Amino acid sequence: MRVPLHVLNEWRPTQTRKTGYLPVEGVRPHLKETDYSTRIRTGAIIVFSDRRAYEVIEVKERPLDLWPEDFLNEWQRYTEWWVKQVVAGRDMGTQPEKATWEHRPVVIALRPADQPTAKPQHYAVRADRSFYVLPEHYSVCRLCSEIPPCSHETTEARVQHEMSKTEALMSIPAGACLSCGEAITSRMKAVRFPGPNLWRPDLGDNSAVFHARQDCADSVRSYQRQWEQKGHAELQPELPGGPSDDA
Repeated sequence: MRVPLHVLNEWRPTQTRKTGYLPVEGVRPHLKETDYSTRIRTGAIIVFSDRRAYEVIEVKERPLDLWPEDFLNEWQRYTEWWVKQVVAGRDMGTQPEKATWEHRPVVIALRPADQPTAKPQHYAVRADRSFYVLPEHYSVCRLCSEIPPCSHETTEARVQHEMSKTEALMSIPAGACLSCGEAITSRMKAVRFPGPNLWRPDLGDNSAVFHARQDCADSVRSYQRQWEQKGHAELQPELPGGPSDDA
């Protein structure tokens, strides 16, 4: 099965569209149960980490005097920021309270969903953290037991994606746009980068050129970031000029 590009950029399970929120005060109080969102309940099966399924045993508040240090530091930074906004004249609404702060720590007790007799493990998580909620009859990869798409599947898909990009890039002729592959005529505005061609070294120096139009702008920005990281920032790109944008 082909893994969609959005899964490569941000993993999500292919067998569920539902996002679950913890049943604590102050987090999405008006949440409606839909095909896409739900309130997590005891017994729910969620993806917690490492692309594996866990059963929710319990969710409870963490006492204020037992907050982990990183949560205390974050609360301090947040309250200082909130005060600065008020002093600056911004309407910040009701002053936040530590006990109902949406980023406060809560304790969630979990155990592997396929190990019903295992001892639950307790984790401190942000109250507003969300999780993918799996159906009761969920599937896993038979080789690694991860929720699909598993790590191996996404790695293979990423390799294939990069190979396809490389093949497309290598098919672009000299003088054509390194983004869309189309020819750049004398009437078209273009952006040309001096120095080595980072994407097609075989084309020689001063050969990295792109159309100066919106469709190719993302590639221009991506190339320029790499170009500057390589220490070529002192070389100014040749910016578009001429009578036509020929979009």
